[in-house]
Amino acid sequence: MIRRLIKYLLILALLGAAGVAGYALLFDLPAEQEEVVIPVTPLGQ
Repeated sequence: MIRRLIKYLLILALLGAAGVAGYALLFDLPAEQEEVVIPVTPLGQ
């Protein structure tokens, strides 16, 4: 019985991973990009 549960959970995890990957590929999710400027000052000054 435990083996059957583990098997179903493994199949569910694989289907979930495939679903997320398919969603990302089909909808071509772009990463948000913005310029970040951080001023740097030398130590001791």
